[in-house]
Amino acid sequence: MAIVGGCPASRQWRQAERIDAAPVRVTGVVTAVEHVPKSGYEQVIAYEVRGHRHTVTRALGTGPGSPGAGHLVCLEAERDHPGVVRFCGERYPSGDDMYPTYVLLAVAGAIGACVVAGAAAGVRRRSPSKPAR
Repeated sequence: MAIVGGCPASRQWRQAERIDAAPVRVTGVVTAVEHVPKSGYEQVIAYEVRGHRHTVTRALGTGPGSPGAGHLVCLEAERDHPGVVRFCGERYPSGDDMYPTYVLLAVAGAIGACVVAGAAAGVRRRSPSKPAR
């Protein structure tokens, strides 16, 4: 569980640092809204960096006031790897709420591993040893 939370958290952190080091601010256009089973709707956003077209899929919400096809969205991309992108004003590429979730998952996994190891060590100490014959 610690690995499941720690790997994405460290990846998000590195990507955020790379965007911060050399950000390129671009305007993306929502080209489509796709239905994703069990998770709702996601918007497909097209943007251009240095003459190359890129797309990214992000959940921007649905309902009144949510961006539909044709809406403009402000994005910040990494200069050397323009596929790494985040919304303007956010700190992490997957959104500001996902990074703390990954960190919490990593911490909970590490604590769980320590509890299991401690319980196993306690059981091993309490079990009677067999006499030698």
